[in-house]
Amino acid sequence: MKKNKRILKRKEQGITLIALVITIIVLLILAGVSIAMLTGENGILTQAQRAKEETEQAEKNEMADLENMESLINEYQNNIAIPQVTDENPGQLEQEETDTFVINSIEDLVFFSADVSNGNTYEGKTVKLGVNLDFNSNKSYVNPNRTDFDKYGYNGPLKQVLTSGEGFNPIGEASTDVDQGTNYFYGVFEGEHKVISSLYINKTSDENLYIGLFSNNYGEIKNLGVIDVDLIVQGASTSVGGITGYNYNTLYNCYVTGNIEVRGNHWLSIGGLCGVTRNRIENCYNLANINCENIKEDLGSSSIACGGIAGQVGTGGCEINKCFNKGNITANGGENYTTIGGICGGFYLGNDKKIQNSYNKGRIESNSNRLVQIGGVLGVLGGTNAEKLNMYNCYNSGEVVANTEKGRISGIVGIMYNNTGINNVFNTGKITLENGKYESTSYGAGGILGVTENEANNIKINYAYNTGTIELKSTTNQGIGSIVGNRKSETILSNCYYLTGTHDVSVGYGDTTGITEWNSMDKFPSVLDVVNGEEAFKEDTNNVNNGYPILEWQ
Repeated sequence: MKKNKRILKRKEQGITLIALVITIIVLLILAGVSIAMLTGENGILTQAQRAKEETEQAEKNEMADLENMESLINEYQNNIAIPQVTDENPGQLEQEETDTFVINSIEDLVFFSADVSNGNTYEGKTVKLGVNLDFNSNKSYVNPNRTDFDKYGYNGPLKQVLTSGEGFNPIGEASTDVDQGTNYFYGVFEGEHKVISSLYINKTSDENLYIGLFSNNYGEIKNLGVIDVDLIVQGASTSVGGITGYNYNTLYNCYVTGNIEVRGNHWLSIGGLCGVTRNRIENCYNLANINCENIKEDLGSSSIACGGIAGQVGTGGCEINKCFNKGNITANGGENYTTIGGICGGFYLGNDKKIQNSYNKGRIESNSNRLVQIGGVLGVLGGTNAEKLNMYNCYNSGEVVANTEKGRISGIVGIMYNNTGINNVFNTGKITLENGKYESTSYGAGGILGVTENEANNIKINYAYNTGTIELKSTTNQGIGSIVGNRKSETILSNCYYLTGTHDVSVGYGDTTGITEWNSMDKFPSVLDVVNGEEAFKEDTNNVNNGYPILEWQ
């Protein structure tokens, strides 16, 4: 009996051992299957890795689709097609002819900027824009993520650093003394009627800055659109414009859209096209909104000059012809002087200057604790020995708003100096005086002219029309007139007309010789009849300008 029990026990142990072996074998088999399932071609881990990679790629594709969609939206809004660039040598200008070079990608544009800044002026050469370019579109780069442009000052993926941080470095040195620098453009930049979109510059410095697509231009820039600009600048004496900070030569058939914002603590010159110009600007326009502020606290030790086309003109001859502004301009001079014009802020100094066949439709506004000089077309006209300064065939339909205690405000020109003349001008824009005291003969507000300078001689205004109302808010009703706010005896007015109800009197201070009041719009000629003496304008038959005349080339 005991023997049988021992035999049975050994059998049970044998069975248990066999079962254990079988279990181990099964586990090994299962383990092998599991490893295969995990690591094989169709294993779980392999498939998981594939899924991860596919998800990441899907996310990249989605981001690319979103960027392309944004680009398409921008193209639709601007009616501008951005092609996929096919530049075989990105970062190297293609040579079309002996003295002609072509920009075919953002990489080329970045190289060109650095090349000029390093001393290649391209004098005697032409640089052409081969395709529409958009800094925000992958299609404008051969490789938007390339990181080898640190030699040009861009550390990181190219598109990322061009559209964030400080953004694009202007073509030519941006902080060199403008009268001494040689690293600027001296050639011909031919835009070929193409555009550069989404130019972004965000620059802060204690130095003087010259900011735009070009820092300073000594060459000829033509047939170019710079659209959707985003310029944010803070410096000392600063010149900023969508095309160029400082223009020494010619801007022809160019335009700018977007936003320009400038703060500074000394002398500021800001314009839609250029901050300062010393030469000709023709067939150009601005749609960019401009906002500028002088933060210098020292009383009267600096100023702002701001305009839709140019902030101001420098010494030498200058002509602005067949240009218009529709951008809104706001300037705050704080404790310092402010000069604003729909076309140009300060138009003075030197001979042989004229502004003609131009108009403003943008809203012009200033807030300042000190002197403000605003005109719908010009803030200031005139200057020392300015014997040939003239303005003619111009009109303003934009609102002019001034919030200051000391103003020279007008629908056409804020203040005129010696030996200057206005001919064939029309103001329909409303003038709003938020604050101000115009008892002094140094200040005034008028539909055509704010004031004439105290010692002014030989000032003439001929064929000038005002139908724009002057609205007073907390302002004394002196030094304000439908035609002139403050008229000196040497100012000669002839054929000047204003609409009844635009203001109580035609002249705030001074006599009313040469001025006629009309009580009906039916008596007035059309704006087109007044400003079309050189046949530069035409009727707005498609209502692109609210019925006001447009330029022949529009």
